[in-house]
Amino acid sequence: MEEVTISLRVDKEVHKKMKLHDEINWSALLRKSIIKTIEDFDFIDKERAEKAALSMDKLRKVNAFSSGKESVQVIREWRNRRK
Repeated sequence: MEEVTISLRVDKEVHKKMKLHDEINWSALLRKSIIKTIEDFDFIDKERAEKAALSMDKLRKVNAFSSGKESVQVIREWRNRRK
């Protein structure tokens, strides 16, 4: 796996506190944190997509949309109802 280098800015106080804890591998900690954050967001996106698909299936089953009409027509009708 090819690696790249990124840089990170922190204020001087944070840097001083980091230096007090030289037993912590800051690069490894940040790398793990970045990976976990990406995995969490990927899971959330997948979960949201699955929920949206289920909602669309439910709407189709209850005939929420007029059959035979194009989606543009249905959207226009719903917008007009809100006025």
